[in-house]
Amino acid sequence: MNVKLFKKKDFLLLMLGKLVSLIGSEMQSFALSLYVLAITGSATKFASVVAITVIPKIVLGPVAGVFADWFDRKKIIVCLDFINGIIIGIYAILFFINGELSMLSIYFLTITLATIELLFQPAISTVIPSIVQEEELVAANGVNSTIMNIGLLISPCIAGILFGIKGLQLVLIINSVSFILSAISEMFINVPKTNKKPEKINFKAFKKDFSEGLKFIKERSIIKAVIKLGMILNFAFGSFVSVGLLYISKEILKVSDSQYGMMQSLLVIGMFLAPVVCTFMCRKMTLGKIMFKGVLISSLMVFLISMCATNIVVKFFSSNLILFGIITMLCILFITMISAVNMALAISIQKQVPIEYLGRVSTVMNSLLMAISPLGTMVFGMLYDKIPAYMAVLVCASIMFIAIIALRKSLYAGDAQDVQISSEKETIYET
Repeated sequence: MNVKLFKKKDFLLLMLGKLVSLIGSEMQSFALSLYVLAITGSATKFASVVAITVIPKIVLGPVAGVFADWFDRKKIIVCLDFINGIIIGIYAILFFINGELSMLSIYFLTITLATIELLFQPAISTVIPSIVQEEELVAANGVNSTIMNIGLLISPCIAGILFGIKGLQLVLIINSVSFILSAISEMFINVPKTNKKPEKINFKAFKKDFSEGLKFIKERSIIKAVIKLGMILNFAFGSFVSVGLLYISKEILKVSDSQYGMMQSLLVIGMFLAPVVCTFMCRKMTLGKIMFKGVLISSLMVFLISMCATNIVVKFFSSNLILFGIITMLCILFITMISAVNMALAISIQKQVPIEYLGRVSTVMNSLLMAISPLGTMVFGMLYDKIPAYMAVLVCASIMFIAIIALRKSLYAGDAQDVQISSEKETIYET
């Protein structure tokens, strides 16, 4: 059987569509935040707009995966992008007519788009392994990660300029057009039809397929290990990035807002280096070893950062800026390794999970990750108030070190399973 290794046209169209819609979405999110702050002057109301997007993802996340596995994934992503474009276009018209958007309408828009995104993500997540051969997954995910990082980097800059010129209305118009253009580009992608829709769509059929997805996860130790590792990463390292770095920088090193902002910008370097590092490591190591060594190195970086926050080290340096620079370099290495691990996690899931189950498995995993992240932020937020900052960061490093040692055998077992799955696929292709 002749198998094409890399469907470049389909992949490039997918990346183009994702980049265009991502830039539009991030621009809108950024501009909407500025708008809410401008009309209310309330940080609480601004935070509430961000917070409510998590609710449908946690509550409905696992449900969305079943529908992604039932229906034609190409039709799902094309239709949902068109729907996004139409809804945002309607809001642009309403803004033009009324000259403003009420907080109630903003809440409705945010929840609606979050729900659509919920249905969209499990469908789009299966497209890359559907149109790319297994041996090209590392390169494909590397390109995908780089393009997405570019979108995340440039979107706030563009949004800030456009918002300053014409306000929210122009951003809404551009985002509406971006989704429609994305849908048009996705219409030309050839996505294999691997969906299995039941003869009758009802609660019984949903319960059966959802249970099959959970059973699939329970029966595969490597999938459970990957999910556990992902949850622990989000719990510990997520809180370190969102709380720990800010606390150490502002409360201990007393850096200015602009200096801290510069640090955050420099951390993007790690995100761009990650695909290169992951690709290089994949040539030398198996996925299980990449995850093990990546988390181990990341734990070491966080441990060194915790030492930098101790009174002895802070007093040793004549200038806090020197220590701040050292911490920034350690953080770039940390972000590089942890982002490479996240890529390896995604590739491992794509390899281990058959396409017909991928929607259900990925949404269960994403829901667990989303649910655990706020918990980690709350727990470590309280720790920073109760104990010295370096000890809270040390706890974070210790959690990761203990977790990766405990999961090492399971991750390495997944490497053996990868070889078995690959050999079975080669046998199928030969016949």
